[in-house]
Amino acid sequence: MSPFVSLLLCMLFMSGDLGSSCIEKERQALLDVKANLTGLDESIYDWGSNEEKMDCCKWLGVFCSNLTGHVTYLSIGGSGSTGKISPSLQLLNQLEYLDLSHNNFQSNPLPDFLGSLSKLERLLMSSANLGGSIPHQLANLSNLLVLDLKNNSLSGSIPFFFKDLTSLTYIDLSSNGLSGNVPNSLGQLSKLKYLDLSYNSLNGSIPDFIGSPPIWSLDISHNQLHGNVPNSLGQLSNLEHLDLSYNSLDGSIPNFIGTIPLWHLDMSSNQLHGSVPNSLGQLSNLTYLDFSSNSLEGVISEVHFLNLTSLGYLDLSFNSLALDLSFHGIIPSVLDTIKLQSCKLGPRFPIWMKTQRNFKHLDISNAGISGSVPNWFWDLPSELEFLNISSNGIEGMIPKMGVSFLGYPGMDLSNNHFEGGVPSLPSRVSALNLSGNKFSGTVSFLCNFDGPLTLLDLSNNSFSGSLPGCWMKFQEKLVVLSLSSNNISGEIPFSLGTLSNLEVLYLRKNAFVGEVPTSLRNCTKLRFVDLGENKLSGVIPEWIGELSKLYVLVLGSNRFYGMLPSKVCWLYNLQVLDLSNNGLSANIPRCFDNFTAMARRSFRDDVITSHAYSSAIPAKCYFLNGNECPSDPVEEAQFLDNAWVAWKGAKRLFGKSGLSLLKSIDLSRNNLSGKIPNAITGLFELVSLNLSVNKLHGEVPKDMGRLKSLESLDLSRNEFSGHIPWSLAQLNFLSYLDLSFNNLSGRIPIGSQLQRFSYTSYSGNPQLCGPPLTPRCGFLQVVEKKDVKEEDDDSWKLYYIGMGVGFAFGFLGICGALILSHRCRYFVFASLSHMKDWMYVIMVVHFGKLVRKFR
Repeated sequence: MSPFVSLLLCMLFMSGDLGSSCIEKERQALLDVKANLTGLDESIYDWGSNEEKMDCCKWLGVFCSNLTGHVTYLSIGGSGSTGKISPSLQLLNQLEYLDLSHNNFQSNPLPDFLGSLSKLERLLMSSANLGGSIPHQLANLSNLLVLDLKNNSLSGSIPFFFKDLTSLTYIDLSSNGLSGNVPNSLGQLSKLKYLDLSYNSLNGSIPDFIGSPPIWSLDISHNQLHGNVPNSLGQLSNLEHLDLSYNSLDGSIPNFIGTIPLWHLDMSSNQLHGSVPNSLGQLSNLTYLDFSSNSLEGVISEVHFLNLTSLGYLDLSFNSLALDLSFHGIIPSVLDTIKLQSCKLGPRFPIWMKTQRNFKHLDISNAGISGSVPNWFWDLPSELEFLNISSNGIEGMIPKMGVSFLGYPGMDLSNNHFEGGVPSLPSRVSALNLSGNKFSGTVSFLCNFDGPLTLLDLSNNSFSGSLPGCWMKFQEKLVVLSLSSNNISGEIPFSLGTLSNLEVLYLRKNAFVGEVPTSLRNCTKLRFVDLGENKLSGVIPEWIGELSKLYVLVLGSNRFYGMLPSKVCWLYNLQVLDLSNNGLSANIPRCFDNFTAMARRSFRDDVITSHAYSSAIPAKCYFLNGNECPSDPVEEAQFLDNAWVAWKGAKRLFGKSGLSLLKSIDLSRNNLSGKIPNAITGLFELVSLNLSVNKLHGEVPKDMGRLKSLESLDLSRNEFSGHIPWSLAQLNFLSYLDLSFNNLSGRIPIGSQLQRFSYTSYSGNPQLCGPPLTPRCGFLQVVEKKDVKEEDDDSWKLYYIGMGVGFAFGFLGICGALILSHRCRYFVFASLSHMKDWMYVIMVVHFGKLVRKFR
């Protein structure tokens, strides 16, 4: 009998106790419990001392024994109250049932006096904002059947005293901060049916469950467990639900030969290796199977699906498994979710898919499939939520799909060899990724969509023509728009400015002309804008500074001219700025120190570098007993931001892992003049700075060494003069430097960094000397420059001045003493006379030794 059925029977039994009259001290204890709580709801608000409310056995949430009158049942769970647990609770020493769940006890510890309630059978305190460790006094609760402490902030280890609570059937300690090992005693509780330790920080190994306890649900997922999976788990004859996912378990998958009732098996995101045992095919009740993200290998054949007639969820992704079903081989169940990403399914399109026509989620991406897709496949299920066949070698054209989707699925066909025009796709699509193919023709098919499109990626194809003007139909939903690397021409449509929720805009490497439309200033949620490598012209608009959420702005390789507007400095979140290869002129604004994101260390969560896209319909929940989902999960994939950045002399593509840490400014190949503003030296986290091929002049800022994170610096082909700052030698991470073709002079500063660069980093500066250009600097250069280090560092000047002043005062002090003091004069001259005599004797003695030696 499940704990929930037992609880229901218990409540029905106790409901006959309403005629009881409560004991006065217990009534007072209950009133004290109420007095320690605020924000009470109706369940306990009416507890009181009025005549009609004197009998506590008639209060909501309270039941008493007909025989003794003692309070045996107390439930104020879900009242949402705030406060602390009153010590008066221990006066209710006949309590059998206590529920304080879903209250706020303000991180106070679980009270140790609960251990005095020796008759307690059910203790429910989930989601109660409790802290501290589990008190050892709970070992006194020898009658305890159910312990539910999930979703708190409990810390410390799981106590060993659980071995003494031999009546326990239900333990839920999930979603806490527990650490340490899982006690072996938990595997020896002979009546245990339900154990949930998920979402903690437990380590060590999984205990052996010996003696065949009647456990039917075991969840130790999302911890730090390691070691092998015990074979005893495969022999638990009552086991229905097993979740060991998101740990560091290794070894092989045990044979589940004795777990016939098992319907939920999740061992994903571990380090399991070896093959999948054939015995898996005997689990006729299995509906949910997830072995994804391990190191499994070998072949999955018909034997593994032999009796899996109930299977609905299958995930074998991210392993080295190969599905080898014969030509007529089938999976006997009707799968709802199929995830086989990075498994080996090809080279032919899997023929067994012909029998799976009711799937809602299909991911066979990166599965080694080549050739064309059979026509029968495109007759997609009307209940489709997500389709991913990307990163294969599939070729051919996409036929017209006549299906009418009930929901709004996401579709990813990217990185294949599809070609030709895009047909009229189903209109109800929430995300469409066709990037990395050979599609051609116009993109007018977009105007046929009427669904809540959140993501559109058509990049890296051969689309041509101009963009349609129907973007206003996507204004409420579209978040990501990527049309990069095509042949699209014409002006950027004004209607793009209606996309009020747009966060990412990629139009790079096309043939767009004209100015940036002013309507884009309405897209205030933009975080990433890449319009590089087009033929856009005009001045860079000042309103671009109003897009305050931008962290990447790329306008390079266009035909922009004029001054760089000072309002660009309003972009305080900016981490990547690329305005290179344009016709910008005048000075660099002095306000670059407003780029505060380049001046402080940031973490991955500081910027958005990925965007989930999925079906608009929540995915089916596969949870115990059909309970509602804790949230509304959706089947999703991710679009990852990426940017081409000039890096160490070449263009490099930065993806999610590098882009979130990159801080870069590229103003190269323009007509900028004037000096480098000192404000740039305040961008302490700047990683790359490229100002090459401009008309900048003056000296390189002396405190450039403040940029401690700088890895790449290119100031080549300008008109800089003066010395190379000595502070550059202090940049420990600098791995690329180009100062060539300027008017720099003097000695290259000596340090561990600057001498290891090639001579090409300094060439084209005739007056530079020292390694690696020349072995040393000539005399004239040294005389002409005197002491370069002295000129570059004002502290040395102060040092020499102080030393000179000190010598002068010392010399004058000695002379003054000799002139003014007779005794001092006598002492000094007497000492000098004595020293003269001593030196004379030493010389005579040594001269005599030399004469005797040569005789």
